[in-house]
Amino acid sequence: MNHLILFLIQIVVGIMEPMEKREFSLEERKMYARQQLVEGWDQETIKNSCALIIGVGALGCEIAKDLALMGIGKLILVDMDKIETSNLSRQMLFHAGDEGRTKVEVAAERLKLMAPFLEVEYYFDKLQNLPMDIYQRSDVIIAALDNVRARMDLNKIALRLKKPMVEGGTIGFEGHVQNVIPKGSNIKFHEREKVIDEIVQEKLWNLSEEEYTEYFAAQESIEKLEERIALLKSQFIEPVVEKVRQQVENEFDEKYSEDYLDQTACYRCLVPIPPPDDKLIAACTLKGIPRNRNHCVLKAELNFEKKYGRMPDLDNDEDIYKLMELAKEELELLRERVFKENVSDEQLSTLSKEEIQKWKINIRDTFGPNYVFEDMENILGNKIAAVQTVSSIIASIQSQEALKLIFRAKGRDIGPPMDPPYVNYSGIYGIFEQIPVFKREDCIDCGDIEGEENVSIVVPFNSKVMDIFSALDVSGYKLDSEKWMITNSMNKEILWHPSIPTFKDPKALLQSLKIKSNDVVTLTHLSKDIGELEIKKYNVIVSYL
Repeated sequence: MNHLILFLIQIVVGIMEPMEKREFSLEERKMYARQQLVEGWDQETIKNSCALIIGVGALGCEIAKDLALMGIGKLILVDMDKIETSNLSRQMLFHAGDEGRTKVEVAAERLKLMAPFLEVEYYFDKLQNLPMDIYQRSDVIIAALDNVRARMDLNKIALRLKKPMVEGGTIGFEGHVQNVIPKGSNIKFHEREKVIDEIVQEKLWNLSEEEYTEYFAAQESIEKLEERIALLKSQFIEPVVEKVRQQVENEFDEKYSEDYLDQTACYRCLVPIPPPDDKLIAACTLKGIPRNRNHCVLKAELNFEKKYGRMPDLDNDEDIYKLMELAKEELELLRERVFKENVSDEQLSTLSKEEIQKWKINIRDTFGPNYVFEDMENILGNKIAAVQTVSSIIASIQSQEALKLIFRAKGRDIGPPMDPPYVNYSGIYGIFEQIPVFKREDCIDCGDIEGEENVSIVVPFNSKVMDIFSALDVSGYKLDSEKWMITNSMNKEILWHPSIPTFKDPKALLQSLKIKSNDVVTLTHLSKDIGELEIKKYNVIVSYL
């Protein structure tokens, strides 16, 4: 937030330098001659543009390669990971022998080999730690991230700075791309006539049956008497449609234009309530009893630390094998527990050896076979299923959308951005599906609501009221229990109040307070001076593990 304040001050006093125009050489003209044949193309526009790519993994590598080969003037790369062996099958900028080096540094080296005229700036850091001027220097932000929390933070930054963002992600054979065009970005998005038609249809849907009797009677008649459709439309439907359209036409520039024409739904409009933090699920698992295959590995990691006095090194093969043995022990215990939970002693005495074996085989199939080497890193590192073919498809769409947004940001046009601004891809069926998404007025980031946040937490079944603060802390929200009140969102009953002894029992069980799984509790700040707080109210969904 301090970086943003400083940056805004810099704009006001005029000390920020505009981007220096880059010279376009004859050699570059020859190199990119084929692109010049594309209608509307201008190579100098690309040459004098900058894209900020957050995440240099499977998507980020492909996108950076695409933009570099097209002749973009500058790329800014941000990633806080180092190269692992498993990256080499999907991230084409990295080669065998690069393991252990930072992704951003190696990517910058390889991109310069591909595109000698390219300028590359890189940061081995979290996106949240970057100064705001780095974001501001970019023409488009490209999100190639692998977790929701980072996407949400980047979404907020893009909205604040009014920077267009192209967000994408994959899992297995599926992927998606979303364009986020903030209000005030000055990028033309919707066509005026199309928006007017959509508003007209919305108003027609909300017409009063009492006020427009003939209109609704006609609609009903159309369903029953298809042969009279044309006549009824001309007599009763079209006049009303035209009347409503004329009203929208007259009001459009003043009432609708700013909110509809040049902005899209943001990432948070689609994900109003983020999933629980992975670290929180892990922490809850360690307090309780493993209930699935992944829990066993998380518990094994804790057992490893207790046994050897340190956390396992996932780059050390010996540590991985030790961890596998501990995980196998937990998996065997899980199988035994499930068997005993489903087969009573009385029932067991009536089963034959073959029936008992069948039970055990079914349980083994449910929780999977014994672990293999790569399971440890995949589970502890929260790895996502990924395949290069899908990554290249989604990255190509992101690159193309980024390209169109860059041109529009520079006042040129090589085609409209996706509309609807969200597309799903199924690699199994080879299907692209564009999905209409709408800006939510109650969106935490881009809507009318300010100072609120929605959070999901997972806690053990026997949790106390203070565990809500602990869970939020693990999720990255550090709240002082002496300054926040907790209430039940449904009935407004107070669950915790630091100033009222009756409601200040840190050992009170959530179950005894009638908080069920998936109930929502509200945390409200009690201080009168809350002007400095960005978030003044948290809506927390509580789920039991």
